[in-house]
Amino acid sequence: MIYFSTNMQKKNPKVHPGRTRKRTLSADTRFQQHRLSEPFRQRLSNGITLVGESIPTVESVAIGVWVNFGSRDEKPDENGLTHLIEHMVFKGTSNFSAAGLVGAIENRGGYINAFTTKECSCYYAKVFKHDVEESIRVLADLVIRPVFGNEDLENERKVVLSELQEVYDDPEDWGMDFLEEKIFAGNALSMPIIGTPALLRRYNVDDLREFHRKNFTADRLVISVAGNFERAELVALATKYFSALPPSSRFFIRRKPKQCRSDGFTIRRGYGRQAHILLGTRAPGLNDPDRFAASMAGVILGDGSSSRLYKNVREKDGLAYSIYSFGSGYADSGLAGVYACTAVEDAALTEDRVFETIDEFVRNGPTDEEVERSRAQLKAGIIFALENLWDRATLFARDELYYMGRSDVSESLESIEKTTGADIAAVVKKYLTREKLTSVKILPQKKEKKK
Repeated sequence: MIYFSTNMQKKNPKVHPGRTRKRTLSADTRFQQHRLSEPFRQRLSNGITLVGESIPTVESVAIGVWVNFGSRDEKPDENGLTHLIEHMVFKGTSNFSAAGLVGAIENRGGYINAFTTKECSCYYAKVFKHDVEESIRVLADLVIRPVFGNEDLENERKVVLSELQEVYDDPEDWGMDFLEEKIFAGNALSMPIIGTPALLRRYNVDDLREFHRKNFTADRLVISVAGNFERAELVALATKYFSALPPSSRFFIRRKPKQCRSDGFTIRRGYGRQAHILLGTRAPGLNDPDRFAASMAGVILGDGSSSRLYKNVREKDGLAYSIYSFGSGYADSGLAGVYACTAVEDAALTEDRVFETIDEFVRNGPTDEEVERSRAQLKAGIIFALENLWDRATLFARDELYYMGRSDVSESLESIEKTTGADIAAVVKKYLTREKLTSVKILPQKKEKKK
């Protein structure tokens, strides 16, 4: 159920079942706000938002261009186009060939990549401080001037279809996508980020060009930078390379998903001896004040070897090597759940133990010790992330996309500090009762008996 984090990428990070974080937050670092400086924010003349924090003590810079548009903002007959464009922009732009785009960064020792989520896409680079201009020039071309060629589309279509098959072949990844599809049924959040094979085979370059023109607009762009740079120079470079994008003020509405009834699904696919069990439910969104209590509940339930699920299912009964809580936070809603992998013959017992652990949590709430541990873990995750330039840039971009720059790190830490055991107990009772949980069991196909 942990989803209040700096991660905005497609997949949530998995918690290794046999490890815990090596450090926890000490009393001395509880409120070192002087170390948590906030970035500057500036609106360019065409409406693009620039967010940045200069850190003169480092030798590198992390730069991300975020587009406030993801798969949930697509129409049903457009599903997968945002992600497909993320792939296609790297095939070439007005000023760079495919090799030239990557070489301009990697030949200097830097790194360039992109990702798509249900609510945004991001194009980013990590470079040395003296390569800021070249990086901004490349990223601007990727976002503003992609060239969509027919031959490139045919090749990249195969790559994306292969990526889709890779997800299908992984029961864990596929199961989480299936769970979201059922929990958000009837809402665009139920649509997969990658799209479907039928749609991917249908799209042509005109579809990509029109979709890009409509949705990659200045009002939806946030440029977030953290590292060693001069503010005035950064503003000048962003203005120079992104000014080609005209001002725009298009408005789109995200429809909040309705609560769906819980259900149970047993799916047989593939072969092997492992069963994959997922339980999921709706959870608070990123603008819901309950998100802090929900994230702390996730730590208590299934984050690391101190969690209840680890103790009750793995340590006590030896039923699962991999078991953890997970979650995704969106602007107006969220998903929280539990994943466990166990032997087929232990699937029913493992599911029972997971339900029993959740039921006990709902009945009695957290202990004082669990509240303190979850508070320390959540705060530590935020502060440790601030020591990484890319995570820092991501955090600032998220605050801009979801809170219009009105939130800051200190406020988040204070909100976590103020969250009580009673708050956690209330959230658990609100979201984790059995009648609100959707269960998915993925089992191998039964072997046919020989005649």
